[in-house]
Amino acid sequence: MRFYKVANWIMAMAKSIFIFALHFHQPVGQSLLVLDRIQRNSYEMLLSLLERYKHLRLTLHFSGPLLRYWRDRYPEFLERLRSVIQSSRFEVLGGTYTESPLILLPPEDKLEQLKRGRQLVEGLLGVSVRGAWLPERVWDPTLPPLLEETGYRYVLLDDEVGYRSGLPREYVRRAVLVEYSGRKVGVLFIDGPIRYILPWRSHEEVLSYIRSFDGARGEYVLWGSDAEKFGEWWERDKAERWLSLFFYYLDGARDIELLTPSDYIRRYGYAGLAYLGPWSYDKMNEWSGGYFPNFLRKYRESNNMHKRLMFTRDKLLRLGAPAEAWEEYYLAQCNDAYWHGLFGGTYIPLLRQAVYEHAIRAEKLAEKEGGYYLGRKLVIRELDFDADGSNEIVMEAPLASVFLKPSDGGTVFELDIKADGFEHNLVNTMSRYPEPYLGEGAPRPDWYRRVSFREHIWRREARLDDWVENTPFVDSSDLALANYIVEYIGEDEVCLSRVGRNWFSPTSFVRVYVVKTFRLEDLGRTLRVKYKWRNMEKVFADLRLSVELSLSPRLPYDSEALPTYEVDGAGERPATERFSSPWARVVVLRSQAAPRVVVESSKHGEVWVSPLYTWFRTERGLRSEYQGLGIVYNYNVALNPGEAFETEIRVSW
Repeated sequence: MRFYKVANWIMAMAKSIFIFALHFHQPVGQSLLVLDRIQRNSYEMLLSLLERYKHLRLTLHFSGPLLRYWRDRYPEFLERLRSVIQSSRFEVLGGTYTESPLILLPPEDKLEQLKRGRQLVEGLLGVSVRGAWLPERVWDPTLPPLLEETGYRYVLLDDEVGYRSGLPREYVRRAVLVEYSGRKVGVLFIDGPIRYILPWRSHEEVLSYIRSFDGARGEYVLWGSDAEKFGEWWERDKAERWLSLFFYYLDGARDIELLTPSDYIRRYGYAGLAYLGPWSYDKMNEWSGGYFPNFLRKYRESNNMHKRLMFTRDKLLRLGAPAEAWEEYYLAQCNDAYWHGLFGGTYIPLLRQAVYEHAIRAEKLAEKEGGYYLGRKLVIRELDFDADGSNEIVMEAPLASVFLKPSDGGTVFELDIKADGFEHNLVNTMSRYPEPYLGEGAPRPDWYRRVSFREHIWRREARLDDWVENTPFVDSSDLALANYIVEYIGEDEVCLSRVGRNWFSPTSFVRVYVVKTFRLEDLGRTLRVKYKWRNMEKVFADLRLSVELSLSPRLPYDSEALPTYEVDGAGERPATERFSSPWARVVVLRSQAAPRVVVESSKHGEVWVSPLYTWFRTERGLRSEYQGLGIVYNYNVALNPGEAFETEIRVSW
């Protein structure tokens, strides 16, 4: 009897070992139209295949946001999935609650994300999980104690992490243990080459590659990648045929053994101890410059969202926020909005919108619980919000908050509306960046961040197209990027100033003293910015003064409808249309998903309005994306020595 057991063990060892892990994910803030399409084309088809091949030892991961979508939007599908899993040989992985990038989070948040992620999977699918799928497969060397504490025995990482960490090939083809502070967790490595051939090459080539691994020595091939490759990236019919036939071949292969990660660890154990650096798969390392947090430096909008999270977290702790506030806070941590590579990521307005939406809701709940505005209508704080070494100013009211950055032109970089059901950052815009894949002929990148209340002094010949398309040197002043002085912070207003220069030629300029005073009124429903421009020279100055606002009215999740606008009641126009009026004061913005926003100047001027677009790469090629509306008020002003021009711009909703 013992002889037969040994013989069977030897035969099993002689087979090539294959681990097949499908990762299902949709981000918080996904367009419901896109979600419905992927549900039809990919998830329904994949579930049918899983039902047919539930006897195979497959490995599955379902992200927290997607499970929540299924629970709320497709409950019958979720119940069907639960039933299949419980009657199958599949292993289901856990992970983070909202597919959050753990390396960007404080330790307490990492722990809570892992704990909640495990509870969500086990509660909705009725399984016990042993392994974790890390968002974007980004490794954080400090994770082992947190993973162990939350009951995870192993994680899946890419072989690139192992090789970059100096591991030899025989270790990367085996499971290893990693340790931090005396606590350890297992790691299985996803094979890089197979990710590039499965499912894009023939079955014969894929199976031949799997057979090249020596199972007798405990080597395995682990394919772990996006389920959406089947039906979304690739046409449903072709993807279904390919995967169905692949499962059929695996089922009948006598020289390939399909295992789950837990099966493998039970049988072969670990090759030894390893220490891994904070890396991910090859492309992610390329896009991030080798370290995921670099995205916060590369994209100011990403850093803004991340620091908004930290700002919110601090307030939740100080005010003793209720559980529902923390729930909203964790929903704001979904990774997709914080980076960009092959997919749109941070370039997708709805994803950024959702981050702010949940962060603002969390903040509102904490403010209410803690009596934040008890006995006062406005709170003004000065702090280094974005961690760049310079202080920002936050003006907080019950219905809105305004974030000012003196060091970047004294601009408003965030304007949060807190109305129930319409929580939104009205400055959720995106700048154009010099992406390397765009090449020649691409629109010029922005030389400043597209936010609000930025000043220019245009050359006389400047036109709307010059502003939008970043024609060089049409702004003849140094105000746009100036470091404004904080004149004072009062009980109900903030005053900034700057002496700028306007250059008529390389050797000729006039000094212009700009003072702007910010007031947040009517519990936050109105932001007033009062301007005073003064000619500081002893000579006459003929100037084209300008104030630029970039605004992004809230977008609907269930349609592709964009906002509209009208200038001085001259007819409603789509947000995709540019418009110039020689003499106007009022711009009204309308959206299906929010109350109207009114932008009004106290004095007439030339008004430019234009959609703001970015161009970026997606899995389906290059595309342009609407990011908001730019509004510019131009004032042609002749100033005598010492004379000043005053105006006020009001944003109300």
